[in-house]
Amino acid sequence: MFLFKTSGATLHNVVRYQKHAFRGRPREWLPGEVVLVSKNRADCGPTERQIQFTMELVKIRPLQPGESEQYWPGTEGRWRYLFECAATKRLARSFDLADVLGSKAAEYQAVMTFKRLSPEHAYAVERVLQ
Repeated sequence: MFLFKTSGATLHNVVRYQKHAFRGRPREWLPGEVVLVSKNRADCGPTERQIQFTMELVKIRPLQPGESEQYWPGTEGRWRYLFECAATKRLARSFDLADVLGSKAAEYQAVMTFKRLSPEHAYAVERVLQ
C-alpha cells in the first residue's frame, strides 16, 4: 500500500485522470497495489480529512514530453515518472492517517510525494477501508 500526497491544486486532475506524477520512482511496487490519495494538510479546510480517495496502481513509466502539461498545466519539467492508476474510489468517510495509526502516523507527515506504508500500518488502514 502506498501513500500519494498531492496538492489541492492537482487533486482534481489526479482523480479525474487516475494519474499522478513524481520525480522519483519506487524500487519495489506491484500492479494492483492500493494507493491512498492524500491531499496536503495545508490545502485542507478546517474539518476536511486528507485521505478522500483510493486507487489501484497499474504501472509506472517515464513521462513523455508535454504529458504532464496535458494533465496538470504549468508543471512541465517538474516530474519524471507517471503513475497510472485505475479503480478510483471516493471514500464514504475520509480520514487522516492519525485517525487510524495514532502517533505512529508521524512517520508519514514528512512525506513529500509518496511512501510505502509498513505492513502493520497497511493492515490497520485496510481494516478501515473494508
